[in-house]
Amino acid sequence: MWTIIEYLRKFRRSSRGVSNVIVIVLSLVILVIIASNVILWSYQMNQLDWEKMQENLTVSNVVNVNITYSAWLTIQTEYQVNLGSRMSGTYIDTKAIDGDWETFQEESSPPTYRLDINGTFIIDLSTYSLSLIHTIEVQMRYRTSDTLEKLYLKAYNWVSNTYSDSDFNNTLGHTPSGYWDYYAIKFTTEWRDYVRDDGAMIIKLHDEKNDAVRTNLEVDFLGVRVVTSGAFFTFKNNGSLTVHVVSLWIINSAIHNHYDVNVFINSGENGTYLLGNAQLPSKPYFVKAVTERGNIAVYSPN
Repeated sequence: MWTIIEYLRKFRRSSRGVSNVIVIVLSLVILVIIASNVILWSYQMNQLDWEKMQENLTVSNVVNVNITYSAWLTIQTEYQVNLGSRMSGTYIDTKAIDGDWETFQEESSPPTYRLDINGTFIIDLSTYSLSLIHTIEVQMRYRTSDTLEKLYLKAYNWVSNTYSDSDFNNTLGHTPSGYWDYYAIKFTTEWRDYVRDDGAMIIKLHDEKNDAVRTNLEVDFLGVRVVTSGAFFTFKNNGSLTVHVVSLWIINSAIHNHYDVNVFINSGENGTYLLGNAQLPSKPYFVKAVTERGNIAVYSPN
């Protein structure tokens, strides 16, 4: 019995020793981890400070840009005929003013005849960012067999989920002459309601009212184009690293406007950026460009 008790005492002392060793080892591991994180954090901070010091960005010029226009954007699939019928040609014939056209005819429901067609147009947002667009224009070249009935352009409003022309500069429609006519409209300040987030626009064309004359409509061209304007910035990267401009400020005594941007400028190169729908105020004013690393470049016109 005494022998067994003695072995138990030795085992307990041995277990305490092992526990002490384990505690010491774990403590050393924790200290190493903490020290490594402190060293890594210090290195990262030093690296960030070093990169920040290498940046040398200047804003060399800022000017207001006059109105500019994109190329005409045309339909990519066939028009949808809601009332009436397609007589000849295809949507391909409406892409250019070239003497080829697509012909539609009002529906055959005597004594009333109606025509209603629409098509989807896509604005390439990788080329024309929504932030750069000032407004949208639509233009059509057409000819009809009836000069007594107006034609109306409308667009689908993605906010109200209806076709509307309430935000057009002209809501009176267009009276045909019997020859080739041009019908053009421009959106006003609420143009964004008519452009879906993916750049899609639906343009509708319909006749004025029920009448007793069945009309043929020849469409030679129908297109949409983007109108841009804004403040044009010119940057110079004099540093050794690529600069990422993330914010722009336009400031004077009356305004303090901030804009999120995404502009990369390689080392030693000039960069430009069009800030859509922004206008520079009257002098004196100044502009600030803020980089991702926290540096600020200031520009003030003479």
